[in-house]
Amino acid sequence: MTAVWLLLLSALPAAAMEASGRAHQGAPVAAGVVRSREWLIRRAPQREEEFVGDVSYHKGPNSMSADWALLRHEPQIWQARGHVRMEHMLKSGDRIEVMGERAQFDQKNGQGWLIGPSGVTFQRIPRDGPPDQGSAVRLDWEGDQTARLSGNVHAWGPRLEMWGEQADFDVAQSGVRLSGGRPVLRVLEGDWTGAVQADTVAAKDKPASIHAEGRTQGWIRFKDKLEKLAQ
Repeated sequence: MTAVWLLLLSALPAAAMEASGRAHQGAPVAAGVVRSREWLIRRAPQREEEFVGDVSYHKGPNSMSADWALLRHEPQIWQARGHVRMEHMLKSGDRIEVMGERAQFDQKNGQGWLIGPSGVTFQRIPRDGPPDQGSAVRLDWEGDQTARLSGNVHAWGPRLEMWGEQADFDVAQSGVRLSGGRPVLRVLEGDWTGAVQADTVAAKDKPASIHAEGRTQGWIRFKDKLEKLAQ
């Protein structure tokens, strides 16, 4: 149930901006390929590489594009702005996209963020069928294990729908925790379907479960049996 969003919001951003300081404009290196219209190198007061115009980076199934990017060799921080798009191609052929206006990634600690004047958007585009989509004000991640969406979080698609002010994702636990603004989670397919609203709502894939706390209301349908949640 939540695995799609975990892949999208955690594994993708860290991988998509994991480039090397040895990258050359249009030239393949161990870390991937960086291309841009202009490529500027500065050695003082600090060593940095600036990529200007139609910036793109590719490594295997991951890619990133922007209008501008800067690699500061020390402290090993990437910055990007202007139509920032990060993509990941799954083995199934499905494509995952995350889009915003400004991004930063720290290669030392694996932390990064993505924002935009109208927030950030994301989607999973399957080879067949309608996409899963979502939006929020900001995306933060740490390595490939945890990620956080904050501000007017809304995700929707054929599998699930959720609302809240904050969504915290944990890849190891294969789960998501919604909080703020009386979050709502709707499960639209699977062995059971349902909807729950509470002060906090947590869901996991393995085992499939939902845990809600504080003024809980909603319903769960187990195939042919409908149960209402206490308010």
